[in-house]
Amino acid sequence: MLNCYMSSKTVVLGGSGAMAAGCVYDLHQTSDFDEIVVADADEENARRLLEVIDDDRFRFESVDATDTDDIVRVLEGADYVVNGLPYPFEENVLDAMQEVGDLTGVDLNAFDFEEVLDRSEEFAEAGNSLWFANGGLVSTIALGMAACERFDDVEDVNFYWGMWRLLTQTTPGLTDTVTYEHDPDVDERAKWEDGEVINDLPAFSEQRTFEFPDPIGEEDTYVISHPEPVTFPKAPVAQAKNVDSIITRGAWHEEWKRYERTLHASNAFETDSLEVDGAEVDPIEVMQQQVKNQGLELETQWKPPEDLSPETEWTPQTILSAEVTGTVDGQDDRAVFHLEQPSPFFDVDEITVMREYGCYVGVPLSVTLQLMADGAIDEDGIFITETSGLDAERYLEEMEERGFDFVTEETPSKSIAAQSR
Repeated sequence: MLNCYMSSKTVVLGGSGAMAAGCVYDLHQTSDFDEIVVADADEENARRLLEVIDDDRFRFESVDATDTDDIVRVLEGADYVVNGLPYPFEENVLDAMQEVGDLTGVDLNAFDFEEVLDRSEEFAEAGNSLWFANGGLVSTIALGMAACERFDDVEDVNFYWGMWRLLTQTTPGLTDTVTYEHDPDVDERAKWEDGEVINDLPAFSEQRTFEFPDPIGEEDTYVISHPEPVTFPKAPVAQAKNVDSIITRGAWHEEWKRYERTLHASNAFETDSLEVDGAEVDPIEVMQQQVKNQGLELETQWKPPEDLSPETEWTPQTILSAEVTGTVDGQDDRAVFHLEQPSPFFDVDEITVMREYGCYVGVPLSVTLQLMADGAIDEDGIFITETSGLDAERYLEEMEERGFDFVTEETPSKSIAAQSR
C-alpha cells in the first residue's frame, strides 16, 4: 500500500458522481493528502458522501463545470487534481489546468485522443502532468501488459469488459456511452492487425464467446469503441513481444442487449425525428431519457451496501479481462487474467448502487494519482497508461490490497515471468 506523506491540496472534480465517488473513498482510506476538496455541482449528494466518509481532511466546494473560470477558481492553490467530470467538460478542465499550472492529475475521460494529446507540450511547459484515459482503462492495460510478459512472442491480445448491471442500474453518462458504443454511424470500433488500425467495424461484429468469472459466466461478446486497439501498441511490452492483433470486446446484461438491439431493429439511429402529438422528438433521446430517469431515481436511494440490488442474487459489477495467446520456447500457449471488484467496496452504513458499482473506475484514479505523488510515475505533459512507465504488477498489487481480486485463470506452462523469478 502506498504510504508516502503527501502534504498537499487535492481537488476531485465531479467527486460525488458514481464513477468518482470510489476515488474519494479510496483517498479517504489510503492517502495522506492533507486537504481534499470534492468539487461538484451536486451539493446534496456530495455532502451526503462526505457525511458517510466522516473525514476532517475533506470538504465540499461548488463548481460550475460549464465555466472555465470557475474551475480555475477551484483549482487555485491545488497540487493534485482528479478529473471525474463527464467528457463534455473536458476542454474546460484542460483550459483551467493550463491557466493554473503546476498541477499533477489523472483524467477519467478517453474521448478525442488526438486533440487532447496534442496539448501535451503546452501542458509540460505549464508544469502540468496529466494521466489521460485513466479509470478502468488502466486496469485492462495492466492486465494486458502483465499477460504479455509471460510470453516470448505474442500473437493476439483480447480485452474484455463484462458490464453486468440491469438496465435501470445506470447513470446519464453510462447510458450515453453504451448508446454511443452501439451507434452504427460511430467509426471508432476498431481492431489492430499487423501494424495497422482497422476502423469502422459494425456494431455487434467480431463476436466471440468468452468465459467470465461468476456471476457473468459464458457470454457472447462483440467489439466496442474502446481505445485499447489504438493505444496498446504503444506499450513497450507490446512492441518487445511483437504483438500481431489487438481488439476490445464487451458483454452486457440481457436487458441492455435487448435495449440496444431494439434501437437497431426499429431503425431509431437512422431516424432524425418523429412527430408525437404535434411535437418533434428524437427517438434515441426519448428512449435514453426514460432509462436515465429510472437510473436517477435509483440513485436517490442510499442503502446499506448489502441491500443495493434486491432484484438480483448478484451485485452489479464490471469484470475486466485480458486473454493473450503467443509462444513460449516455441510452443503455443494462452494466458487469461481477470480483475474483479470487491463487493462491497464501500465499508459504510449507506451508499447508492451506482457509486458502489463505479469503484472499478474510481479506485484506479486514486491509485494512479498516489503513484504519481509517490514519484513512481515521472512523466510530464499529457500521457496514457502505455507510455507512463507503469509497473503493471505493482498496480495490480495495489488493487488487490484494496479488495480487488486479480485472477490468473490460465498462464503459460513455461512463462517468461516464472522463469525470471
